[in-house]
Amino acid sequence: MPATVRISDSGRSLLAQLARDADTSMTVVLDAALETYRRHRFLAQAAAAYETLASDPAAASDYRREINDLNGSSADGLQPYAP
Repeated sequence: MPATVRISDSGRSLLAQLARDADTSMTVVLDAALETYRRHRFLAQAAAAYETLASDPAAASDYRREINDLNGSSADGLQPYAP
């Protein structure tokens, strides 16, 4: 369902130029830009969480121990996937 979103004149000009350069629609460019932004925010939040974890030596040690305990813990009997 189409929606109207306010955008600055400079933002619209940039969006139009990017669409022309990619020979696609402004909608496709905007969707791709939003997905890239979503991924960037996710990774920034993950990095911040790891930074917080790293600032607590006891918690970081517990985390590493838990990860080591999980390595090889799959007991499903299946062979690892090898492409």
